[in-house]
Amino acid sequence: MNFEEQLETEHLLLVDRVCKTCGVRKSLLADYYKIRKNLSLKSSYSYECKTCTRDRIKEKNRKKYKLGKCEICKKTNIKLVTDICQDCNKFLNQYNHDVDTMKNFVLYLSK
Repeated sequence: MNFEEQLETEHLLLVDRVCKTCGVRKSLLADYYKIRKNLSLKSSYSYECKTCTRDRIKEKNRKKYKLGKCEICKKTNIKLVTDICQDCNKFLNQYNHDVDTMKNFVLYLSK
């Protein structure tokens, strides 16, 4: 942050905000993400602290992906989409789940 921006935001240095998620009072500049360009406004910062934001995103990813064993390639401890890994899912989507093409792949690989 350059000197001019510091002068504009000097009044925010001592301002605290209560996180809407955890309810803890924290420093506005240190503990909240900037979401708008005008730093001189308090509303330029998120109403959810950085810790709660990170936890919310991690939880969202946990719900989207689960760890386990892929039913196709048998890799373990990897992110799964339904019961298959992302690589196998991309492969299946690439060939639009065409069973005949998949059978041809299996026949070729078994030779």
